[in-house]
Amino acid sequence: MSTVNTRQIALDVLMQYEKEGTMFRPLLNAALDKYAYLDGRDRAFIKSLSEGVVERLITLDYIADRVSKTPTAKMKPVIRMIIRMGIYQLVFMEHVPDSAAVNEAVKLTRLKHIDGLKGVVNGVLRAVVRLRDQGIEYPDIETEYSCPKWIADKLRADHGKEKAEAVIRAGVGSVPLYLRANGQITDADKAAEELFSEGVKAVKCDDTPYVLRAEEGSLVPGQSESFIKGHYSVQDLSSQAAVYELWEQIKVYINDKNMVNINVIDMCAAPGGKSCALAELLGEKGKVRSYDISEEKLSRIRDNAERTGLSNIDIATGDAALRNDELLESADAVIADLPCSGLGDMGRKVDIKYRVKPDDVSALCELQRRILDNAADYLKPDGILLFSVCTVTKEETSDQSDYLASKGLHKIEERLFLQGVDPCDGFYFSIWRRG
Repeated sequence: MSTVNTRQIALDVLMQYEKEGTMFRPLLNAALDKYAYLDGRDRAFIKSLSEGVVERLITLDYIADRVSKTPTAKMKPVIRMIIRMGIYQLVFMEHVPDSAAVNEAVKLTRLKHIDGLKGVVNGVLRAVVRLRDQGIEYPDIETEYSCPKWIADKLRADHGKEKAEAVIRAGVGSVPLYLRANGQITDADKAAEELFSEGVKAVKCDDTPYVLRAEEGSLVPGQSESFIKGHYSVQDLSSQAAVYELWEQIKVYINDKNMVNINVIDMCAAPGGKSCALAELLGEKGKVRSYDISEEKLSRIRDNAERTGLSNIDIATGDAALRNDELLESADAVIADLPCSGLGDMGRKVDIKYRVKPDDVSALCELQRRILDNAADYLKPDGILLFSVCTVTKEETSDQSDYLASKGLHKIEERLFLQGVDPCDGFYFSIWRRG
């Protein structure tokens, strides 16, 4: 039996997240790396509890405030977090016995040397059990699914009530994990067989040659031999769709121009998913020049390119927002997967909905247009542009599409994916040809 208190590890991660106000995922990953020696079930519990608490912060505080004499906003931070953790286990983790959730929360108060408040923790959590058994009623969908009100209002304004509420509901809970078989080595059917031999169930998606969906909870890519060998990569269905649509247009371009050496620029390439996917499809027909702003970001592209055995990717630092005169009219195709609010990833990045503020969207739109100006100018005549963002706000999607049209580019394809409406992350892409 493990001598490490998994709930204390989760509490330490959550307290660090709240204190530092930084991104949650690196903190969790660092903790999981530190305790890599733990049993897989223990590490899975730490991950599930930590992520769940962050994902459901608004809901957990609402429930606590229903039963506590002291509002959560006035609680000691560590007591508030212990109560949040207890509520999450009681309400959202069915496999955790009520007694364990309550008793372990009380134990945490002793471990944190606040014995005087263990009665408060015990009383609040036992009251939550009674409230849960009666049925918890929420005042609105954003409280029930922990969506900040401004985001909920924005989704309704941009997409209508029905679609907005589907997105809000999809912002919590598990999301599908999609894989891309490396077409240089294998295909979806062979990759599925190999994964099955490793104890992972993955199924081919529709009639696509390279796309698979992994069964929930069955895959840890870094521990998969076939992943290490570069036989597949993790890439969402929506992102793969954008690359495959771009490839279809590149094939037409190659045929029209009778070309055999295509030059593609990926302007904001990290972590390299789209660069690698297109490089696999291009093979000997061309090269992808992948740029990003820092060496730290570039290391992720290099790791992915090396793992998948791709030799037709050139990697270099570059700020996509700064104009590079050497690149003017040099590219047959440009990928502009732009910095954005990331609100299409709420189901996968559990803290992003709290980090993004309304003013951020306007600032990001200005940055996006500077990059799109450069992207358009880097294209050769008749060159092809892929513009994409992992968000669903009107300003960052259709409004930017209108901006590209105003620059004289011709739209070929456009798609908007809404998480909860579509079986993938929220994502937008459009494909353009320069006249």
